[in-house]
Amino acid sequence: MVQAEYTASEMREILRRLFPERRLVLSQFTFFNHSGITKPSGLSYKRGRRCFCLVDILPIAVVLTLKEQGIPLKNANRVPLLVQEKAQEILSFNQTYRLTGFGSHLCLTTLADPQPNIPLEYFLNETKGDTLFWGLDLSAVAQNLLRAINGETIISEAFVDDLELVAA
Repeated sequence: MVQAEYTASEMREILRRLFPERRLVLSQFTFFNHSGITKPSGLSYKRGRRCFCLVDILPIAVVLTLKEQGIPLKNANRVPLLVQEKAQEILSFNQTYRLTGFGSHLCLTTLADPQPNIPLEYFLNETKGDTLFWGLDLSAVAQNLLRAINGETIISEAFVDDLELVAA
């Protein structure tokens, strides 16, 4: 895994490669820090500010991916914490991680994980038609993040193909 550290400006450039249509400003990273989406965990400081590691950037990339696809973040407010808890494992690429949600129900699973997909169960049993079931391949987001860091071509289809939106 990449052990490099990035300033907020460098992180913004990385995220701009992932989300070229999105206007990213440095004050957003202060918001992400204060709202608990991520906190810089690097060991080094640049201009008196702690640097970001790859595990700090991944939750932001996931949140921005969900926003790009129209997923209301009020229903996914626990996503950054789930991603932060498993960031090292997601970035090791030993397994494929999938995040699913339905209403306020979230689930982070792997293909080898025997646990039930609670959001899917709620989706299948729910009678209301106003909630969205969604799924996101976190491994694809992480791979594109590494591509952006390395200056490689981003596979934009990974975001679209791996995010399945089904209207309830």
